[in-house]
Parts: sequence; structure tokens; C-alpha cells
Amino acid sequence: MLLPALANAAQRARTTKCGSNLRQLGVALNLYTQDANCFPLATQNGVTGAWQVSLQSVTPALPLHCPVLVVPTANFVQIFNWTGGPVYPHYGYNALGAVYQGSPPYNPGLGGDVNLANGSRTATSVNRVVNPAQMISLGDSSLFLDVMFGTQPATNIPNQIYIAFPYKIQSINNTGVGDWHGKGANFVFGDGHIQFAPQSVWIAASDASRRLWNSDNQPHPEWW
Repeated sequence: MLLPALANAAQRARTTKCGSNLRQLGVALNLYTQDANCFPLATQNGVTGAWQVSLQSVTPALPLHCPVLVVPTANFVQIFNWTGGPVYPHYGYNALGAVYQGSPPYNPGLGGDVNLANGSRTATSVNRVVNPAQMISLGDSSLFLDVMFGTQPATNIPNQIYIAFPYKIQSINNTGVGDWHGKGANFVFGDGHIQFAPQSVWIAASDASRRLWNSDNQPHPEWW
């Protein structure tokens, strides 16, 4: 009976550490937005990992990974030609909001708007987020990243677009929210508070869940 108790205590400690990491990220994001009056772009000038780079310019030693080791999914192995064994998952940015289909007039997430005519990107204004305390910023994300399949050298992963999203992408069998904290995930909100919930809550096809991902705090079922 002692071993399961110790394992549970270790799991709780890692979950707490994850929350502490996200609290630091939330502070860095708040400092960045206070100065820039906008949120970091998810990607910029063809360079991935822009949000990580932006926050590291504010706080260089930011913890960008969850302390829980995770065995990579088959999709992750395929995408990265991965041979390195378990990984510490990277935190994901709410770059796109709760959009699975359709064409919203603007990006309801934090990753910036894209001009389809020329590919330029405009950062999301701080004023677009109507209720920071009810807006997901960053948290435990899946291991799927937007890169070319099979082109990344083994064990050499540069900064990519690490994002979180409230869906399961059926074609690749991958969910945009992690489940390695006892089937749950931590997220930091716009006001800096940390919230833990089961993965099933974060990705639920419900108004209550989806409105947390959108800057206007509306569920927008037309985009599900």
C-alpha cells in the first residue's frame, strides 16, 4: 500500500509544479501585454515558436515544459522521426480559440489575425479579450505540432507552434489538451489564475467549455 501512496504523492507534486510553471508563464504574458498592448503572435515571418520567443524576451529562464514525462504518441514519433523516448511536453498557447470549422471574421484565440491576401499577421489586441478571468491563455497541450510529417531530424526539435485547442483531430487521433495529470490538465487564464480540470471538461462540446477559449467569451457553436 505504501508504493501507490508514494506514487500518488509524486504525481500531485508534479501537478503542483506544473501549476507553478504556468503561473510564471502567466506573469510573463501579463508583462508582455502591458508593454505591447497585444498578445504574442503564434508565428511570425515564417518563424515558428514566436510566442515562446516573445515571452522569453521578458523572462529568459521561463519553464516551457511540464515536469511530467510522457511517452510520445505514434503521431509525435511520425512527425518528428522521434527516437528519444519519453519527453517533457511543451506548454501550448491558445492560439486559435474554439474553432474547428467555418471562417470566423477574426481569430478568437490569442495567436493573431492572418491576412489571407498577403499572409501578413496582426497581433491580437489586449482589448479584444472581454473577460481575462474567463480566457484560457496557456496550458498542458497535446504533442501534435504544426510541422511537415517526417522531416524533423531525430532528437532535434526546434521551437515550433505549440498550441492548445479544445478538440480531438480525428484524422491524426490527437487531442489539443493533455491528460497526463491523472487524466487532467492545468491551464493559466488571462488574469493569472491557474485552473485544473479533467481533459474531458476542457474539450467538452458545451457552451461553458468553449466560451473559455474565445476572446469574446461566447461559445460560437457555429465554429464547432
